[in-house]
Amino acid sequence: MSLMTDGEPNATSDRRTVVAVFLAGVAVFLVLYETQGLIPAIRDAYSIDAPTASLTVSATNVAMACFLIPFSLLASRIGHARQIAAGVIVAAVLALILPFMPSAELLIAVRFLQGIAIASVPATAMAYLSLRLSPSALPGAIGVYIAGNTIGGLSSRLLTGLAAEVLGWHGGLAFTAAVSLALGLIVVWLLRRDLTATAPKRRVAHEGQPRRSPIPLGHGLWAIYLTGFLCMIVFGGSFTMLGSRLQRDPWQLSEGAVALFFLIYLVGTVVTTYYGRLALRFTRTRLTLIGMVVAVIGAVLTLVNSLPVIVIGMSLLTGGFFLGHTGASAAASTARPGVDTTRSAAIYLTVYYLGTSLGAWLSAVLFTDYAWPGVVVMCVISLAAVVVLVGFTQRHRSSPS
Repeated sequence: MSLMTDGEPNATSDRRTVVAVFLAGVAVFLVLYETQGLIPAIRDAYSIDAPTASLTVSATNVAMACFLIPFSLLASRIGHARQIAAGVIVAAVLALILPFMPSAELLIAVRFLQGIAIASVPATAMAYLSLRLSPSALPGAIGVYIAGNTIGGLSSRLLTGLAAEVLGWHGGLAFTAAVSLALGLIVVWLLRRDLTATAPKRRVAHEGQPRRSPIPLGHGLWAIYLTGFLCMIVFGGSFTMLGSRLQRDPWQLSEGAVALFFLIYLVGTVVTTYYGRLALRFTRTRLTLIGMVVAVIGAVLTLVNSLPVIVIGMSLLTGGFFLGHTGASAAASTARPGVDTTRSAAIYLTVYYLGTSLGAWLSAVLFTDYAWPGVVVMCVISLAAVVVLVGFTQRHRSSPS
């Protein structure tokens, strides 16, 4: 049964909780990737190279990855709602001061601090929903939260790029920050009852929860974590340097035009929506292998100097990535004997965002030395490694013990 809050009807309280967590996801992911489409502009503004400019993406993801597990442990002490509200507001305030940084070093430092603040939401949101909602309402609510993350991630690149077209890259960042802060204030208002909840109420929410187990690495989970890591090297790296490629000859597209390419992310929304149906016909292993093959084909197609072909290639790469990521994420969150699934999911997210960080930096290094073909080689090698990893794991499971 859902928890009651000051006598408030359950239905109203549940709706407020779901909307608050949805908007929190939108707000923090809105500023998570805000510099990804602005790498060329940041590089030129501070007279730095592309690998250094890419650290504005990597630093945030590294910080986020490092603080997911600590925040997942801290939430029960300070309150899940308080942690979510604080993270949303702090991330937005840091985003507001970001355009005024006088040096690249300070810009990267603020982005790192943003990552710490952002981590408080994904580390807490699902646990908060599980405490506040009934078991029957929980799956739908988690789906809504993940949709918020997707919308925020897409809007982060799209809104910032389109605003930068009119206001310059400083104005683009400021516009995105203002939207994030507005959403954050709404989140605080929606969570206002839980923000003032007493300690006994929070303890009631944790009654009956199993004690946390040690960090789960067995049961084949290491392969699942590594799959997410390798997939994110490909996805994060390719999209980080896509703008740099499109703003060169022969296209020389503007920030606004490049931002429109991030609409390709919607392919991922379609794939995740239909993944459940596909899983009824194919095993997770087969879907992952299919996804990696599709992604390799897409990566190779992007070598063609044609905008329509690049769109098709990036769409295939995105669809293939989400086939692998969705399956790995679900596997990391699946209950297994002796495994704390909350901790397992947190570890998966940690390595997932570390993959984003490495991919963003490595793709910038390769792009500087070898242009776009260097990025494609990185993608193909990483995707091939996933295929080998999945095949090895499958053979190990099927071999007699």
